[in-house]
Amino acid sequence: MVGNPLRDPEFPRKTVDLIDRVVGAVRDRTTRPLVAITRGIVFGSLVAVVSIALITIALIAIMRGTQELFELALSERRAVWASYFVVGGAFILVGAFLLRARHSTKKENP
Repeated sequence: MVGNPLRDPEFPRKTVDLIDRVVGAVRDRTTRPLVAITRGIVFGSLVAVVSIALITIALIAIMRGTQELFELALSERRAVWASYFVVGGAFILVGAFLLRARHSTKKENP
């Protein structure tokens, strides 16, 4: 005859271990992926905001630096326009190079 589980001295420990295993398995399959996804969204957003701010500050610094450099030889008004043309031309050249580099040199088989 099967014994009464309530009289087994190991019954409370076994029951707690079973509940702990079940709760741990559910947590591993539900909560941990959600926490990882949430962290990715939060840190990704933070990196995006900081990157945009740093790129903006870098562009401002490049423009001001070229304006100050051209003011050594030109008037202030002409230095501003010259810096716009030089920095804009540099961006056009970099963009043209990247556009050309995006196509692979290998022949693709149709």
